[in-house]
Amino acid sequence: MKKTTTALALALASTNVAALPLIDFWVGGYSWNTAYEGSVSATSSGQPIDLSLDNTLQLEDSYNNVIWAAFEHPVPVLPNIQIKQTSLETTGMGSFDQSFTFGGETYNQNLTLDSNLNLNHTDLTLYWGLPLPIVTVDFGLNIRQFDGDLMINQLDSNSNVVNSGSTALDAPIPMAFARVGGYLPFTGLSLMAEANYIGYGETNHMDYQIVARYTLPIIPVLDVNIEAGYRSFQLNIDPTDFDGDEDDLTADIDMSGVFVGLSFHL
Repeated sequence: MKKTTTALALALASTNVAALPLIDFWVGGYSWNTAYEGSVSATSSGQPIDLSLDNTLQLEDSYNNVIWAAFEHPVPVLPNIQIKQTSLETTGMGSFDQSFTFGGETYNQNLTLDSNLNLNHTDLTLYWGLPLPIVTVDFGLNIRQFDGDLMINQLDSNSNVVNSGSTALDAPIPMAFARVGGYLPFTGLSLMAEANYIGYGETNHMDYQIVARYTLPIIPVLDVNIEAGYRSFQLNIDPTDFDGDEDDLTADIDMSGVFVGLSFHL
């Protein structure tokens, strides 16, 4: 009995050791230089407010941090998992040549607008991969949880706040997820394109990135990767499509720019 038990234990141990290389852990992060264009409003019938640097809110380009982790396994039925946290914030000092309503407040014309835009969000992605050599093809579902808001303070000539309004964006948004990539043998280089998309009601949201990755030949069991790429984040959202309130943030924004970062693969 002891011999049988020992043999079974050794067989299971050898199976686990053999299966371990099929399990992949990824962790990474990058700094994203983001420019902002488009408009927002706090109600479906409100006056659109321009975001860009040359217009109403004059939102500044900003550097935003992104961190992510992924777990991949060989079980066909169960999805792989990726979690990504994106900090997406900027500020601006502008003005508007006419009065407007935002966040339940009425703003007078030609006074300074001190704005703070926050579109932070977390992605939970469940995906499956096709068993192909050299080329990577993944597809699945992404749930994007926003935790954002836009605050606009109106200042008088002495920089005192005379009006302040805000509106939130905190809806979970389901999106289709797809990723394709390929390795260039014997070079350490690989290329990848990844996209999330939803078109529903008045909402049309696409977020895609293109990445070039170079694996440093440093540690045999750990891939250390230098990454650089371009990310475009196009958000045309009506919060009432996702059980939001009409006073939540309605936006038609394009945020894009280059990024550089590191990732590790075990």
